Amino acid sequence: MAQWRDTPPAFLAEGKYQLVDEAYDALVFEADATSVGTRLLMFGTTKTLYRLSIVFNAEGTGTRLTITGQAVEKVRDRIAEAAAEHGGPRGPVA
Repeated sequence: MAQWRDTPPAFLAEGKYQLVDEAYDALVFEADATSVGTRLLMFGTTKTLYRLSIVFNAEGTGTRLTITGQAVEKVRDRIAEAAAEHGGPRGPVA
């Protein structure tokens, strides 16, 4: 968890997610996904925030992660790729 806090994985950095909260077993990242059109239409007074909550569970000699939240398709794809590199997801990636 400390590693993710100090150096977030590439998919979070690429999605411009920033650490906004943490607990003893979880980190919460948030990204502003407001489109340029929406910013112009609303005169910059609105935001579309996507939040990912990542819970860390010790499991044997490793750690199992549960990621819940919203992400743009590019970031969802990168999460699936990262999961596949570490043994694959055990639940839906959608």
